[in-house]
Amino acid sequence: MESTIVSPGSLEKLSEDASGRPVGDVLAELAGALRSASKVLIATHVSPDGDAIGSSTALALGLRRLGKEARVFSASDVEHRFEGIILPGMVEVVDDDSVAELQGQFDLCVLLDTSETSRAGVLEPVIFSEGQKRICIDHHLLDGEYSFDSHLVLAESPATACLVLCLLDELEVELDQDIARALWLALATDTGWFRFANAGRIAFQCAARLLETGLDTEDLYGLIYGSRSSQKTRLWGKVLDDHKVELGGRLVWSSVSIETMKDLGTVREDLDGVIDILKGVRGAHAAALISEFSADTFKVSLRSVEQVDVQEIARGFGGGGHAKAAGYTAGGTVEEIVEGLRQVLSGA
Repeated sequence: MESTIVSPGSLEKLSEDASGRPVGDVLAELAGALRSASKVLIATHVSPDGDAIGSSTALALGLRRLGKEARVFSASDVEHRFEGIILPGMVEVVDDDSVAELQGQFDLCVLLDTSETSRAGVLEPVIFSEGQKRICIDHHLLDGEYSFDSHLVLAESPATACLVLCLLDELEVELDQDIARALWLALATDTGWFRFANAGRIAFQCAARLLETGLDTEDLYGLIYGSRSSQKTRLWGKVLDDHKVELGGRLVWSSVSIETMKDLGTVREDLDGVIDILKGVRGAHAAALISEFSADTFKVSLRSVEQVDVQEIARGFGGGGHAKAAGYTAGGTVEEIVEGLRQVLSGA
């Protein structure tokens, strides 16, 4: 098809990160694998964000248009703010017990928005079981070897959604509003509604394609960003009120406990977005939000304000992400986590 997110000439100039093959060749290979499969499992990383959920459901909808049995699985429910965008029932929630029933039931497994085996969470033993065919589509580079029959990992892509859109074009799937809304959610959240540095040519070409379906972007913005409950507003207030500034102003951080979230009637997903306010503190080079996940376990979200590469920091602690936005999971105490950040950032 001629309709792609970039011109044919530009597409040929982009190389798949591991093998150096042209993106067009890899897309054709992925499309061939999907055309050959009847039952497809689609999964993404733990604690899925907008790009992860949007890309996964968009691909599933596209494959269903081709008559495939495509199902999306996750260990987490769809975030409340995404429920008006993602069709009900698109994401099936599984746990360590129920996931065993999926073993060997699919011709092909697709992992999206991560290529790290451990980040597949409870679905790791299914996707990476011996003999299981699997492919990957991601825009985060992996520091190591890839464990897929075929994979497209392209750091130049502003979101995994853009690569999924390319793949749907390759499969000759005509976009409808359900697919476009899911892809818009993915692209808009990973570019901060086109405010981040990754919102360049590819992001806007991708957005233009989606707008051709007649999307109501004002409605979508309201669903994603424009509405907060009173409880969520109080949670944000608590996080912002408790923030600390260190290293001469270069590090801004805050933390929140499970007990606080329960007292305010909120959940961890209600924290999404507040770190972008933290990073707005004048003089900050990096911002960190440390949220308690379980007893002595925390999720650490990082944002870069200056030239700090928070992806490199997150990888040092076993996580990943982008240069401007990354995260990891850590044990211990808040003070121990902050001390680790101090040591890394002291020379930044």
